[in-house]
Order: sequence, then structure tokens, then C-alpha cells
Amino acid sequence: MKIVHTFWVDEGKNPLKDSFGWCSAPYHLMSWALSCLQLHQFYEDIELITDRKGKELLIDQLKLPYKNVRVELDKLNLVEIPGLWVMKKIYSYTLHEEPFLNVDGDVYVYEPFPDELLSAPLIAQNIEQDFDYYKELVGLVADTFPSVPRPITELINKGKEIQASNAGIFGGKNYAFFKDYFRVVKQFVAANQHQIKSLNPMQIGNFNQVVEQYMFHCMSTDQGIEVNYLLDPVYDPSYKEAFGNFHHLPTKSAYIHTLGDYKKNGWVCDQLAYRLRLDFSDYYRKISDLFQSGQKLQSGKTHIINTKYTYDEILSYSKDYLAKSEKEQFYRTKRMLKAICEKEDIAWDRNKFTIRGFKDYLESISNTTPWKRILNDVYEFEEEKLRLIRSLLQDKLEEGEAFSAIQLANEALKGQNWKEKAELKLTPNCKTILSEWDWSQNSLLFTQIKMNSIEENLLLPAHFYQTVLLWDQHHTEIIEYLVGPIASYLLSVLSEDSFIQMTGLSEKVCSFFQLVSKDQVMDLLDEEIRFLAYSGVIHLRVIKNI
Repeated sequence: MKIVHTFWVDEGKNPLKDSFGWCSAPYHLMSWALSCLQLHQFYEDIELITDRKGKELLIDQLKLPYKNVRVELDKLNLVEIPGLWVMKKIYSYTLHEEPFLNVDGDVYVYEPFPDELLSAPLIAQNIEQDFDYYKELVGLVADTFPSVPRPITELINKGKEIQASNAGIFGGKNYAFFKDYFRVVKQFVAANQHQIKSLNPMQIGNFNQVVEQYMFHCMSTDQGIEVNYLLDPVYDPSYKEAFGNFHHLPTKSAYIHTLGDYKKNGWVCDQLAYRLRLDFSDYYRKISDLFQSGQKLQSGKTHIINTKYTYDEILSYSKDYLAKSEKEQFYRTKRMLKAICEKEDIAWDRNKFTIRGFKDYLESISNTTPWKRILNDVYEFEEEKLRLIRSLLQDKLEEGEAFSAIQLANEALKGQNWKEKAELKLTPNCKTILSEWDWSQNSLLFTQIKMNSIEENLLLPAHFYQTVLLWDQHHTEIIEYLVGPIASYLLSVLSEDSFIQMTGLSEKVCSFFQLVSKDQVMDLLDEEIRFLAYSGVIHLRVIKNI
């Protein structure tokens, strides 16, 4: 089956300046490069459907190894609606007269697609079910759009769950289906363009998924055509699947799709750059050189690839943070004080007291202080963060330190028996905060939103929490990463030695968590070590002569 990439540059866009949803412009090109190069590991017949600007960039400049290039996406007769970019992609599906599989440029494969998948009439990544934005937009279509195709109205009238087919991969043997699919989509968009143009920017962004993924699912269902999915489960809005699991490489991951907000995540962008630099260093240098030369030719700010700690940026962040007012540095304590005052009906003259002064005052006037321990805990958390940020001014991190840690981890994790040959230790720049309640505010590095608010800690018993501070160079801020029980114990063990052998560490961890099955503990330990090693928190290396 022919594997296809579809790439174009929208009118008015500059791929050397515009980010296309990523942290910055270089990561957009690195993603296309990594996607193509990984596909090329398994498939010779990779076709690029593009426009003139796309060919100049991916073929003439980057020289990516496509077998066939078709410049088909210039001057198309499509309904032009700002923000509805997906029409060119859907049109490209009609250009095939043979079985094909279109793979998005933010998809990276690490093993061939299964034969049974490629033998299907239609192919997609997975089913998405009852996502909120589908509910909102399909509701608008049903209520306000004057012309709605029958396959959509029939499913709406049946009142079934709203399902869509994720287009990370799209195609199949029934290539004729896509011509009919595009015809229906084009008519739908043309007949309802006034309503579509009235959507707000967030809605129009999500409407691309309705047009492509929801309508595909409606039409394939209506026609009774079998769709094979790469990923088996139906994903509902609560799914936690980490499509950005770069830390499962080089051997533990078969498929990565940096969809949606993953592109805006600093950790994911770093891992994308590290992976391209590790596995395809020539192409990494080509992209780096392209942006560096572009900086000399263009006026204004240009985003240069940087996968190294930049001490000047950390220094600037530290100075800015330390210059903040007390209410900004201790905003969590302030919110807890407010919550306690409301609960206890205590007046707070904010002009009379500092945050620290009022905390001490509360403790002095109350004989019963059930909240004293939690109030001290939040204040000490923020005080410790201040101390650690102050220490950044003295810690001159060596340039390239992060990439060196990635290289070591990648080399160690290549072997199937790496746990028998590896040793690890904490990096010098590992900074953690211990607390009895959870005060971290952006503890999850991926896309899930942290649910518990600061004030909810008043309702929770004391526990043990460990927060690791990680530097996010793309957003120039500190990430507060709350580690789980396995990682927390791991960090405590590593703090006692320089390097410790993995075999001895495994025994300690399994002994400590003896109420949990050994296999489960080892799986969780493997996950944490991979993540912390690729995050630069620990050094993982192979012991020589073992």
C-alpha cells in the first residue's frame, strides 16, 4: 500500500516564522522530517502531495526521501473560509487511484503497520467518542445549519453517542469512497458557509475535526463500509493515553502522535528535537542551518532551535521571579489564608499585614488551630521554591547537559536487558520540594488539567508529596512536576549514593512496595526511570564490561 504525506503552506504563512501550532517554527519542520524519516525505515513507496512552496521546503531544501512528489495543492477551487484548513487535506484523498494510507506529519511510527490493518476497505487511527467539542458543534449543525447531509441527520436523530474517526492515519483499499466523501463535504461547507464563518476561532479550529473526522465516521457508517483502526479502544473524553510518549523510545513505543495541545508542550517539543538529533543528525543540522541562515535574511524575531539549557534565560527568569511582590510569590498561601478567614469568619486587613505577618497573627489569636499545620506547609512550599529559584543564580548549567543525559539514556535503553547492565544517579540540577499536601499547580507535563484546587487541600488529610522543579525553556518558566510514589522513593534512594546499579535499586524498590506485585512495581519503575532520564532529572548509563 502506498504511504502518503500531505503538506502545504497556507497563503500568507512563512514556515520559517510561523509555528503551525508548535512551540515555535523549527519544531513544525522537525516533525515533518521525523515523520517522513521514520516511515522511510519501513516503506520505500512514500508519496508527498504538496504545493509549490511545500516542494521547495521539504524536497529542494531538506531533501527528504520521498519516492514520488506531486504538486497538486496550488490554486484549488475550494470554498475559502479562514481557519478551515482541512479542505485541502480532504481534497488530497481524492487524488489516489490505488490503495493508500495518508499519515499526518505529527505521527511517528517505530514498526510497520500491521498487515491486517492495511488490508481493510477503510483505515483510521481510533474512534473518539462524546468529546465535548463534538457535542457542541454537532449540536450547532443540527440546530442552525440550513443544509445537513442525510448521514449526519440520521445519526443525530437516532440519538447515539457522537463518534468520530481520528485521522492521524486515513486511507484504505476503498479509495473510491474518498471521492464521494469529498463531494459531500464540499457541498456541506458551501451550503453552510455563513454559519461556519460565524464560529469563533476556537470553534472553527475544532470544526476542522467535525468536517474531516466526524463526517468520515458518519458516511462510512451510513454506507456500511468496514473501518479498521490501528488503536483498538474507543477513546472517551477522559482517556489518559499519552500520545507524546517519547520516553518509551527507542524500543518500547510503536506509534506516537503529537496531536492537539501536545505540540504546545515544551517537554514534547524538546523530546522531538532530541529524537531527530539522535537518530537523524544530518537532517537535524539541515533544519538548524535553515533557521540560522533565515535569521540573517529576515527582519524581526526568528525562532532558532535550541535543545540546550540557556543560562541567560534561566538567570533572567530567576531575577524576574525574585523581583515579584510577596502576594505573587506566596499566592497559594494568600488563597489559603482567604479560605480560612471565610471558613472561620475572621476579618483580614490586607493593608495592615503582610502575608507572613497575617499567618503569624492568625496563629497567635487562636487557641484551636486545625489549619495551622496546613498553612505552615503551603508557606514552606513557596518559601522553598523561592530558595531553589535563588539557587539557580549560582548553578551554571553546562550547555549541552540536557542532550548528554538524553544520549546516555537512549544508549542504555536500547538493549533488551538494560536493567541488568545499567546504573543511575541524580543529576546535580535536580531540585525537589517535599510537602504534606499537594501544592503543585502544573504537575502534569502533558495535556490533562489538574483537577484539585489549592483550597481543596483544606478537606484532605496530610500525606507525602514530592514536587520536582523542571525548566521549560520554551515557555521560560519552572514546571512543578508532582511525582508519584514509585518516583518519590526512587529519588530518595538515589539521593544517598553517587551511582547505584539498577539490579540493587530494583530490589530496594520491590522490597519497599512489597504489598504490590513485583511485576507491577517493575513496570511502574521502568516508566518513571524513562521519564526522569529523558527529563534530565537522573543520569542513566550502561556499566561497561557487564
